[in-house]
Amino acid sequence: MPAHAESEIRSLVSRYAQAVVARDRAAWGGTWAENGRWEIMGAAPEGRADVVAHWEKLMSGIFFVFQLAGEGFVDVDPGGERATGRFPTVEFVKLAPEGAGSLMIGTYHDDYVREDGAWKFANRRIDVQYMGPADLSGAPAPGATR
Repeated sequence: MPAHAESEIRSLVSRYAQAVVARDRAAWGGTWAENGRWEIMGAAPEGRADVVAHWEKLMSGIFFVFQLAGEGFVDVDPGGERATGRFPTVEFVKLAPEGAGSLMIGTYHDDYVREDGAWKFANRRIDVQYMGPADLSGAPAPGATR
């Protein structure tokens, strides 16, 4: 296993979250493998171009967003070219300047691949445990309270 694989993957996860906050299309798109797949809210675009186009569509309806990546874990395959990970995430969203915000709490289940010398997302799936009012007055997702 390359000595820095885990820290490089943790950096990838952080760059992803920071690119969401900054609404930086190029930085966010740069976290994805050319053939990456993103599983989110019933959609599963494949290929970097389609993943980025889907992200732009979602972001266009958001007035404010702040995403935090939690402390997760990474398992690097012995060959050092593939890895998996799981990272909790919290996202605060406001759809319009007026009105209440919402909160999403979930866990990303990731597959990573080294592409052109850098770690990228090969697949990223969000498992949402809660999506609703920021005061947590909404119901958690089914199975989230096990």
